[in-house]
Amino acid sequence: MLLKPRLGGLNMAFSIQDWISLLREGHSAAGVPLIVGGLGLMLFGWRLWKVCVVLAFGVIGTLIAAQLIGPRADQMTYALVCGAILGLVSYWPGHFSIAVLGGVIGGGVAHFYLEKMNMSDGTLWGGVGAAFVACTAFAVINRRHVVILVTAFLGAMLLLSGLTSWAMNVPGVLGTFRSMAAWSIIVVPFLVLVPTVMSVFYQIAEVRRLQIEF
Repeated sequence: MLLKPRLGGLNMAFSIQDWISLLREGHSAAGVPLIVGGLGLMLFGWRLWKVCVVLAFGVIGTLIAAQLIGPRADQMTYALVCGAILGLVSYWPGHFSIAVLGGVIGGGVAHFYLEKMNMSDGTLWGGVGAAFVACTAFAVINRRHVVILVTAFLGAMLLLSGLTSWAMNVPGVLGTFRSMAAWSIIVVPFLVLVPTVMSVFYQIAEVRRLQIEF
């Protein structure tokens, strides 16, 4: 019961608020490497798929550890250490890590939307578990497409983060974005989905053109 509020806080909305706060505390110049890195992953992410998988597990481990540890002076230090450990562990069994990552992403998306439907805990976590198993199986069968999807998603997140850091200096733009996000829960997912889909189609076309297997 004591863990319930914290585990319940592991949703997309909470993570987005934390990330926006972190971007607000940083300098707008941080937007340049974020945008460059995001575009790099969106265009050439499939060439660095192992690094991207490690990065994804590192981010997931950091967010989960930060929520479980709770607010304290050394929260970020422990969270980063946990994220680094999880990322390193995921590097060696790369092909298996992709399958697990596909399941984690699918379970996370399912949790975000099922939670909005005010389901009971049993139904909620049952749906999340089913989504995890189904997405893991899909990732095993379609490993290449999952790699492309993950790199495209990470690239889109970095790109959007860089643009957001620039928008922090334009109160009118930031205020409009906040109003739209508060008005509908699909605004933020839509902003991430558009560049992700564009990147997925581009990377698939490049892989097929070069006839590369990975």
